[in-house]
Amino acid sequence: MFNLAALLALVSPPFLAFFVWFKFLTAKSLPERPRWKTVVDWIAILSVSGLFAVCVIAVLTIPCDVDRLGWACVARWRSFSIVVVRLAPLFLVLAAVGRRGTRIISVLWVLAMNFDCIMVDVLP
Repeated sequence: MFNLAALLALVSPPFLAFFVWFKFLTAKSLPERPRWKTVVDWIAILSVSGLFAVCVIAVLTIPCDVDRLGWACVARWRSFSIVVVRLAPLFLVLAAVGRRGTRIISVLWVLAMNFDCIMVDVLP
């Protein structure tokens, strides 16, 4: 059961990103909506997308082959995942104040990214 949950979490962030951006860009802007709410919506989606981009870059740039590179790569990934997990409450709040219709998917997106970082951290 854990392997199934791990596989779904590993594959889900790109799909969640697609649905968040799709719902965000297709939502109708109301003319009477205050400008500050629109700015907060953009900050929320761009910050969560930025976290996703940083996680993808980290996966691609932190090579981890203990036999060839030693345990330093494990320490680098562990420190990176600690930072991501500690910043998770901030990104969860940002995702929760985003545009209506994208809030739940954005929160799930942040949780899936954190789960992925932890999962990669505990891989043998």
